[in-house]
Amino acid sequence: MALRIGVDLDGVLADMKSALDHHADQLFGPAPSPSDPGRAADAQVSVAPEAVPDKAPLQLRRHLSPRQHRRLWRRIRGIEGFWELLEEAEPGMVTRLASLAAERRWEIIFLTKRPPTAGATPQIQSQRWLASKGFHLPSVYVVTGSRGLIASALSLDIVVDDRPENCLDVATDSTARAIAVVRPTEPAPPAFLKTMGIDLVRSTDECLDLLVAIDAIVNRRPGAVERLMRRVGLKQAKA
Repeated sequence: MALRIGVDLDGVLADMKSALDHHADQLFGPAPSPSDPGRAADAQVSVAPEAVPDKAPLQLRRHLSPRQHRRLWRRIRGIEGFWELLEEAEPGMVTRLASLAAERRWEIIFLTKRPPTAGATPQIQSQRWLASKGFHLPSVYVVTGSRGLIASALSLDIVVDDRPENCLDVATDSTARAIAVVRPTEPAPPAFLKTMGIDLVRSTDECLDLLVAIDAIVNRRPGAVERLMRRVGLKQAKA
């Protein structure tokens, strides 16, 4: 059985947060140091980007007022090919995912809710970015609704996302298995996620290890002795 896996881009494979921090620094000056007693609390708080409604508050280095937030996203939307300029959240993970998908015949669909910027469409920019990082001929779906309903419509077996609320949608609105990538630098995920059967991992690398383990269970690969016995028509004795 070939697994059908939906993989979110920003926060799982792409580092959008660092790019937003960089442009916020250019617009508003250097972010306050976390050691600044007067502003340390503000340094870890932000508001959700209105252009990306499925994203919960991003943990940027600085607090942004609603006006500053709108200004930041106006800047982002005016940058030519912004989505092609992002770095990987963990270097080498796109190539590793591509290798595993080819080896294990996974069907990967990349999911994103990126808003338009100057240049090509978010879908084309995302495809170019993935190809440049080592995943050739990627399928990218720019979503507009619930991840759970999308997982159900696309008959996905697994959905990987960095937002607990998206994973909750998958768990409640589909039969797909949800994996939440919650990094150590992010706030602790709600405790109820585990009761919903959602897998929690701390990195994309750990997520890929889990996908391999799931694949091995779903598609049990026989050992060398078992393969030989099958080839010659013998049954293996039960333990």
